[in-house]
Amino acid sequence: MSRRIHRIIAVCVFALLAAVAFAACGGGGDGGSAKGYVEPKGKSTATIAIEAGNFYFKPNAITANAGIATIALTAKNGIHDLVFDGAYSGFTLEADGGGGTQSKKIDLKPGKYTFYCSITGHRAQGMEGTLTVK
Repeated sequence: MSRRIHRIIAVCVFALLAAVAFAACGGGGDGGSAKGYVEPKGKSTATIAIEAGNFYFKPNAITANAGIATIALTAKNGIHDLVFDGAYSGFTLEADGGGGTQSKKIDLKPGKYTFYCSITGHRAQGMEGTLTVK
């Protein structure tokens, strides 16, 4: 019972932090959509599977072809998310420990992109990676 209560508290704290983060990000004047990320409508041609754990992404160096792909994040332990540094505004995947998974389609453009876990302290502890799109 104690473990279940701890998990419920952790999920509630994460939800509260996520709500605060989303509220702080709203209404920017950058010309982006205030409603958040909009998935591309085309067919996904590849799936990029990423595992998140304490405190890593596996793999943390990914190469993919340009075009529409699906990124799938699975958390092995803890609560984690995946966002891009300065690219793909609004794209966020969130998963909680015990195998929680979330996936979204993304239209990959050629370039090199940094992704990371935006939960406080996770990036500083090594939850960062690169996506190279050819």
